[in-house]
Amino acid sequence: MEAKLDIWIVLFIAAAAQGVFLSSMLFLKPSRVETAKKAQYLLALLMLTFTITIAYYVTYWTGISSQLSPILSIILQFTLLFGPLAYFYLYYSLRQKLPRFYGLHFLPFLLVNALMYSIQFIQPDFQSYYLFSAFASLHVLVYALYNLFFIRLENNNKWVRQVALSFLGYAICLLTYYILVWTGVLQIQHDYMVSMGMTLFIYFIGYHGFKHPVASDNKLSQEKYQKSSLTDQAIKLIAQQLDDLMQKDKLYTNGDLKLSQLASLLEHSPHVVSQVINVAKKQKYSDYLNELRVDEAIRLMKEEEYQNAKLIAIGLDAGFNNKTSFLNAFKKRIGQSPSDYRRSLYSQVS
Repeated sequence: MEAKLDIWIVLFIAAAAQGVFLSSMLFLKPSRVETAKKAQYLLALLMLTFTITIAYYVTYWTGISSQLSPILSIILQFTLLFGPLAYFYLYYSLRQKLPRFYGLHFLPFLLVNALMYSIQFIQPDFQSYYLFSAFASLHVLVYALYNLFFIRLENNNKWVRQVALSFLGYAICLLTYYILVWTGVLQIQHDYMVSMGMTLFIYFIGYHGFKHPVASDNKLSQEKYQKSSLTDQAIKLIAQQLDDLMQKDKLYTNGDLKLSQLASLLEHSPHVVSQVINVAKKQKYSDYLNELRVDEAIRLMKEEEYQNAKLIAIGLDAGFNNKTSFLNAFKKRIGQSPSDYRRSLYSQVS
C-alpha cells in the first residue's frame, strides 16, 4: 500500500513527535521514590519502542521504507516487546522488583527474529507474515489479560486498573488489524484508524504514568516516617505487643476492626500503630490484617469441625467480610484459591 502525505500521515508524525517528548519526560522526570523512578524508566522504554514503531509505520505509508535498510524491518517485531515492558512496569511498580527470570520474557522477540531471517535466507519466497503476525497478536493479548489478572490479585486500585485496561484496548486494536488483514478487507483508511486507536491507548498509559505514577505504598510509607521520633527499639517493642495482642485475642477475626480501635487497645495513637505496621511489618494495615486472616482460615481448614464447612463460612469466621476479599487475599498470600488449597490439603491427608 502507498499513501500520499495526507492529514493522517501528519497526525502520525505529530504522534511520533509526542512519543519522543513523552519518553524523554519520563526518563528525566525526578522522583523522590527510587522504585517509582525505575518504574518510570520501564514505562519510558515502552513509550520509546512504540514511538519507533509508529515512526516506521509512517515510512511504510509514505513509501519511504522501501529505501531503508532491510534490517530496520526488525522494528515490526517490537510488538513482541510491548507486552513484557507493560508487565514489568506494573510488576516493578507494585512489588519494587522485576519478576524472576525476567530475561525469558524477551525470548519470543529474539526467536521470532532469528526464525524470520533464517527462513528468508533459506527460502526467500516463504510467506511468513501471517504466521508471525498471528503469534504477535496472540502474544500481546495474553500479556494484556495476564496484566488484568495480576493487578486484581496485587493491587486493584483505579490507576493500576486503567493502565491494564488501556493495554487491553491496545491488544484488541492490534488483533482487529490482523483480522482485517487475514480476511483481506484491510484498506489504508482501516490501517490508519486502527493504528490511531493503538496510539491513543499506549500514549494514555504513558501520560497516566507521568501524571499518576504507580508508586509502592510500602516504600512511600517508610519514607513518610523517616523523620519520626519513634526509635527502632520502640517500633520493635510495639510490634511485639501488637503480635501478642493479635494472637491472644484474635482481634483480626473482627471484620470491622478499625485502626483506631487497635491503637486504643495498645494505648498508642493510630499514627504510631500505623507507623509500626508500615515499618516493622512492611505492610499496610489492611494487608497486615488480611495476612493474619488467611493464616486463620488455613488453620480452620485443618480443624475437624470445619472439614465440611463452606469456604465462605471459613472466610467469615477468619474475619473477612465477603467472599471476594477472602478469595483475593488468599490468592495473593498463598498463590492458590481457597478451594484448590483445601483440595490439596485433604489429598495429602488421605
